[in-house]
Amino acid sequence: MADAAMAFDFSAERIVKDGKAVVTAHVNAKDDRWRFEFARPQGDASIIIVRMDRQSSWLILSKRRQYAEVPIAKEHQLAVSETMEGELSREFVGDQTLNGYPTELFEVTVSENGGERHYYQWVTKVQRFPVKTVSKQGTWSEEFRHLIFTKQSPFLFELPQRLDRANQPVETQH
Repeated sequence: MADAAMAFDFSAERIVKDGKAVVTAHVNAKDDRWRFEFARPQGDASIIIVRMDRQSSWLILSKRRQYAEVPIAKEHQLAVSETMEGELSREFVGDQTLNGYPTELFEVTVSENGGERHYYQWVTKVQRFPVKTVSKQGTWSEEFRHLIFTKQSPFLFELPQRLDRANQPVETQH
């Protein structure tokens, strides 16, 4: 879940591995707004714009020139705080350079689904940004490559013009 106190403007390639599934997306982030442009469309969506301020997201269905407004899915919430959700403990392992950034490597224990899970997390020293997180078992990971901390245009987080709505607004969905 995003931590509003730790808002960053950045762009990066985000690679999430879950078992054998790999999802790669170019990400632009500005405060509580995110834009994912997928290497391979997710469902029919090639772009997803997440707006925490609206508590909804837009799936851009480029091939059909449509968009769908939907609730924010868990997999589209960026974790940009060094503190992990459900964190129980954090132990410093050492210093490393990762993707061009000096980082601190931690072993983190979190409470997840009624049990404890263990992760390795690399956090940038200056921004305190979690540039890579890997489950200790190696079955899940999230990594930000080609990470650049720079101001993002607010237009990236608005609906493109000339798209037709493919569904009802979020507030009328049941």
